[in-house]
Amino acid sequence: MTQYDMIMEVVKDERFKGHIYTEIGHVNLYEKFNNFLMNATFTEEEKEKELLSIYRDLCPSLVWGAYNYYHMLNEVWVINKDRNKEDKIFIFPTDVPFDYNEIQTHREWDIHYNLFFNSIFRDQMMAMNFVDYYEEVKKEKRKALVILNSMHAYKRNPTYLSLPTRPLIRRAGEFIYKTYPEETFVIYINSCNVDNFKLSNHGIIDAAFEYTKKDDIGFDLKDTPIGNTKFDLYFTYAADYFDLNINYDYLFDGMIYYKPLKDMVIKMGIPNIYSKEYEDMYYRRVALMSNKKFEEVKNDEEYRKALEQINNPAIIPFDDYFGEGVVESWDKQIQKWIE
Repeated sequence: MTQYDMIMEVVKDERFKGHIYTEIGHVNLYEKFNNFLMNATFTEEEKEKELLSIYRDLCPSLVWGAYNYYHMLNEVWVINKDRNKEDKIFIFPTDVPFDYNEIQTHREWDIHYNLFFNSIFRDQMMAMNFVDYYEEVKKEKRKALVILNSMHAYKRNPTYLSLPTRPLIRRAGEFIYKTYPEETFVIYINSCNVDNFKLSNHGIIDAAFEYTKKDDIGFDLKDTPIGNTKFDLYFTYAADYFDLNINYDYLFDGMIYYKPLKDMVIKMGIPNIYSKEYEDMYYRRVALMSNKKFEEVKNDEEYRKALEQINNPAIIPFDDYFGEGVVESWDKQIQKWIE
């Protein structure tokens, strides 16, 4: 949630004249997204109804449970309400197409999910979707803010050791960078390893910001100590394939450090996304994904509890989300360098 708060501060600034492009959301939802964002006449009730309608179709699982994206859609609608037509902000979803209305069986869902969402070509498809959108709007001289998971955003792919000579672009960021080499600037926002939640380089980077009392700063990485530091935040499985001796500035052009990890807010759940009216849709999708009977999942207490959690946004304690003791572990790593 915290990183999206920072992104929205940028977007709210009147100097921001661009559009937003996101990994989250299927490309076939483009019209639905922007019909919503351009309609300033909604009542509060109408706005919420349409926003939830978009969100229910946002991904091939039951729900994209991170509250931050819901928050962004809502905030951009509010921003657009008071902007001139030529300054209104579009959001372009770039992920591979998916439509629940076209999926009738578990096998269809499983094939589609694994064919596209676990495919090495997914990144290229997202990047090509971006290029298609951007070519249409760049004549308006509008900038592009592209929001991707850090691994999708790599401007250069770390050498894929099993096939080192294969001319294959593996990351959306790399495809975009090679398409627009003079216009692309890839920014990394501070994080941890998303698999094991360890800090980069045993905490030395986080310790530098803790020591200098900086928690809201951005800078170029070229010819800086951090830029020249080994990047070590790969997904665990990637360690067997990628070159582990490359630096931050090989993958990213700049960095934003925004709040220590321990101060970040994790918020999950979407308010009443599967309200009473849509409960059966929830259970049908559970049945479809799990290859079970509708009545079986509807009578399962665990699925009912999960539905309650999905429908009620909540701030998740760090120990519940990352595992017990993770904040204490971060503090120890950081203090070791400061002392």
